Amino acid sequence: MKTKIIFIMMFTIYSVNISAQSLTRISDNTTTPMDVIELDTFLNQSNGLQRMANGSTSSSLNIQNVRDLIYNTQPSIYYYSGVVKTYGEKPKNLFTDMTSLSNLNSAILLKNNIEIITIKLENARQLNSVIDLELFSSFKNLKYIYILSSIETTNVAISNMIVGNNDKYTVLYKFDNGDTKQ
Repeated sequence: MKTKIIFIMMFTIYSVNISAQSLTRISDNTTTPMDVIELDTFLNQSNGLQRMANGSTSSSLNIQNVRDLIYNTQPSIYYYSGVVKTYGEKPKNLFTDMTSLSNLNSAILLKNNIEIITIKLENARQLNSVIDLELFSSFKNLKYIYILSSIETTNVAISNMIVGNNDKYTVLYKFDNGDTKQ
């Protein structure tokens, strides 16, 4: 009888220990949503230095760099529907869409100078897609991931699409339905 009680107690302690380790692993694997900021909010920061929600600091230099990358002509790569088109030497911009994203690493050879990747969202169904930040790890100079959505969206919806947490990247988004209001 005494042996059975000792055995049951050891089994219970062992089970609790395994259960606690399992819960620890589960809690370690959970990631907090990636901080995402609307493009105009990022560009219109009044004091050239504002603390972002993820703890990184954006300076007026970063703001000007993003403005140049998005609004000024840069050497660029366009990758849509399996077709790569490169314009200029040492491209800084990469333009793609959600359907082409999964083949990005194998299709793009000139990765070293890319500073911003613009990903187009074209329909509401794509808001349920996943953007794994690990996909961009071979882009050594990548600083910005810019999501350009033709459907109305929020930073929370975009943040929910992001898998992985990498403080190396600033994730920006903008809703642009193409209406120039002329």
